[in-house]
Amino acid sequence: MGVIIRPVGEVTGEVEAPPSKSYTHRAYFLALLAEGRSKVKRPLVSDDTLATLNAIRAFGASVEGESIIPPEWPKGAFIDAHESGTTARIALAVASIGGGESTVNGGRRLRERPFGELVRALRKAGAEIEGERLPLRVIGRNLRRRDVEVDASTSSQFATALLIIGAKVGMEVLIKRSVSRPYIEVTARTLKAFGADFRREGFDFYIEPGITGTSFTVPGDYSSASFFLAAGALYGRVKIRNLDPKDVQADRAIIDALREFGAEVKVGRNYVEAEKGELRGVEIDCSDFPDLFPVLAVVASYAEGRSVLRARQLRFKESDRVRAMAVNLSRMGIRVRELPDGLEIEGGRPKGGQFETFNDHRIAMAMVVAALGARGESVIPETGSVSKSYPGFFNDLRRLVG
Repeated sequence: MGVIIRPVGEVTGEVEAPPSKSYTHRAYFLALLAEGRSKVKRPLVSDDTLATLNAIRAFGASVEGESIIPPEWPKGAFIDAHESGTTARIALAVASIGGGESTVNGGRRLRERPFGELVRALRKAGAEIEGERLPLRVIGRNLRRRDVEVDASTSSQFATALLIIGAKVGMEVLIKRSVSRPYIEVTARTLKAFGADFRREGFDFYIEPGITGTSFTVPGDYSSASFFLAAGALYGRVKIRNLDPKDVQADRAIIDALREFGAEVKVGRNYVEAEKGELRGVEIDCSDFPDLFPVLAVVASYAEGRSVLRARQLRFKESDRVRAMAVNLSRMGIRVRELPDGLEIEGGRPKGGQFETFNDHRIAMAMVVAALGARGESVIPETGSVSKSYPGFFNDLRRLVG
């Protein structure tokens, strides 16, 4: 599905943030591994979370509406994660402790993404895994070692996968060189909600075996909210409800980032509101919140002066996000210099054009936001990828632009 976007005078109004994708993934897998029935309330329904829901079914869980009844132990299964890295990486860890043979596979881009550090950590614990990229064949077994060190410099999902199975079997997980560290805090918060008994020293976790079924309500998603908060900062005023100001989500960093650019941002008990300001160039390290990189690059393209945005894991996401944004902003007439780990952007007056999403949901949504204020009409031939994380994106956009 493609869209044609004509520039709008302003973007104003309020919408509700969709449920968090990160919390939904974690809650589903913990419900699979818990003792007793769980209820996951207000989960995100998207391509990625449906991949996880199908994965826990394949491992033996029974799903009845919001209720999840776990098997006595996960069974061997064929897992198709489609393009969901979180699904594939946690499923790989679950398959390693499961009963029987499993295969974990995914879509074209996911088969290109790294799994090696997680595979090596699981092998050191005693897992039998063939290969280091998808598809991966796994023979489930009782892991002989429960102390595992993992290099999470490419993805914090490697650490999350180990923490989640640690809650089932008991494990010491020593996390080294992690990027996206707030995502590990999201995992820790979800573990606590399921009654996990663990202590930690920095990013070393010592987890006792056993978690219990619970009722877990998924909070609102700062990642999805970031696109319309950026639109408010660029073109008017936007209020996003269903956001907990005390949440540990990585992309809560959108608040400070927009303020640093010069936007007016208000934070209430359950909302965040962003209003247009005099935007100026900034330098931001996005290593802890790489999913904000595309939309912050859009804000930088409208800001006065030079901005530098960096995050070393950006080239290993759903697309090479550094390259993707460099291509699209250049088509808007913005001066961009590609760095090994980010972009240098000279703000200006973006013009309309035809933009590529690289089948990346966050590139698609970022370029829609960019096109709203561009000089002239814009065409984005592919936007179906937004269903990966925010199926209601275009419905919410219509509420804000009329």
